[in-house]
Amino acid sequence: MNKIAVESDVSKERTSFVNGTNDREAYPKRWVAALVHTNCEKKVATKLEKLGIENYVAIQKEEHQWSDRKKKIDRIVIPMVVFVRLAKNEEDEFRRLPFIMKFISYPGANELATPIPDNQIEQLRFLLNKSESPVAFCSQVEVGDAIRIIDGSLKGLTGYCCGISNSEIAIYIDLLGFATVHVHRGNIEKIKP
Repeated sequence: MNKIAVESDVSKERTSFVNGTNDREAYPKRWVAALVHTNCEKKVATKLEKLGIENYVAIQKEEHQWSDRKKKIDRIVIPMVVFVRLAKNEEDEFRRLPFIMKFISYPGANELATPIPDNQIEQLRFLLNKSESPVAFCSQVEVGDAIRIIDGSLKGLTGYCCGISNSEIAIYIDLLGFATVHVHRGNIEKIKP
């Protein structure tokens, strides 16, 4: 019985050849970002592992101090996102899973999901595993954008981004003019118009 199953698998692989390649060669696996429901990233990752689908949730271990104890917790760095490694021909079927809302792609992109290079996922894993300080993602800030400082001693300050050089940000503050300040990029957010 096992011999029959093995022979049928081999014959399926042979019949799937098109132009000298099989499906595995024609559709290499690539990383894509899937949007999931709030606070469900770990649950989705567990379900995907049970289905045999390679995935990655951007988690950073942090130590939190309470009045009576310290505890290490897992912090989701990119909320509502699970990275999944799929072949292009698997994406449509994957999107139909009830716990997947949609793929993340560039606006107006022709593809169902925008692929993410393998080295970027590896760099993200390395950063989250090795960084001693919290890793934060901030929206892209460009010269002329209205910004708000969201953390630190200048929290709440608003103005306009006039330039970005390493870790110094020049901002224009209404009525006061220009000010240059050292602000970590993770401590600013772009104000939506």
